[in-house]
Amino acid sequence: MSPTTVSPQWIISKTEDMTWFIGSALVSYLALALMTAGFPLAPLMFVWLLGVDGPHVLATVTRTYCDREQRAKLGALLWIPIPLLLIGPLMTLAGYASLFYLFAVCWQHFHIVKQHFGFVMLYKAKNRERDRIDFHLDRWFLLGSLFLPLMIFIARTQNLVIHSAVTPWILGVASVAYGTLTAAWLWRQVQKHRSGQLMNWPKLALLATVVPLQWLALLHASQYGSDGIIRAGIALGLFHSFQYHRLLWFHNKNRYGQPGAGARFGLAASLASSSAAYFAVAVGLHFLLMFLPQVVFRAELLSASIWGFSFAHYILDGKIWHVKSDRELATALQMA
Repeated sequence: MSPTTVSPQWIISKTEDMTWFIGSALVSYLALALMTAGFPLAPLMFVWLLGVDGPHVLATVTRTYCDREQRAKLGALLWIPIPLLLIGPLMTLAGYASLFYLFAVCWQHFHIVKQHFGFVMLYKAKNRERDRIDFHLDRWFLLGSLFLPLMIFIARTQNLVIHSAVTPWILGVASVAYGTLTAAWLWRQVQKHRSGQLMNWPKLALLATVVPLQWLALLHASQYGSDGIIRAGIALGLFHSFQYHRLLWFHNKNRYGQPGAGARFGLAASLASSSAAYFAVAVGLHFLLMFLPQVVFRAELLSASIWGFSFAHYILDGKIWHVKSDRELATALQMA
């Protein structure tokens, strides 16, 4: 069978992947277009925070705190939200509120980058793409595409400690290196296609979607100073959250839908009985823990504190999504 006749492998299915893991970026592009056209931010923030992004942070609860086996495995790490809730208020009281929010946004961005890289690796594994040249090119092209726009955004919107004469030089060197890397990555794809090698079309579709979005969102946001953080968060967070919700629900249905799951895993199995139960928990916890307190009290220290839930999400996510070393996870994601 020639490479051109081999069907590409998807994480769930072509329809599901194109809808949720790749096509959901259209929602982000739409939000970006609306913001560029002058559409008010308030409705977009409401949909983003209350309906999509915020719930994805708390949705992690369904496969950590609600899973009996995961609770035993994670142990004391499940208490991490308590100290993390203190970081924001302490830095704010010390007069470093701006630095805290820059730190929070950078960590958030790093978390988003890790997820996109994770999806690239899943598609490489699914399609048995093991060439080391492709691995390194894909890795550095994606990281460069996601981090260089962030560097430009920070340089344009923040009062950096770095001397202003140094910043353009650093960005110039980074841009030349990125341009060279992009040319090498594109040439590699042309070379593979011309030689009849198997093309990993799901991976390429994802990269073709996320790279332009990253540049457009952060360059747009950089025109609005520090307020652009919200605009970038909306555009990039919507896509990230839709991906996460679908992958987590796919995992939960497979892991907790097996016979005897209730006795083995506890509450997590009940929450996997329907998508409505899953989403109700995610939205409900976000509303009670993150949204409602800010609406009722409107205190700067409280707003800074609530970032601790997101920080906990970033840390726990870094522990529970290692497909290579966790065979049960690989089975739940149908990778084994």
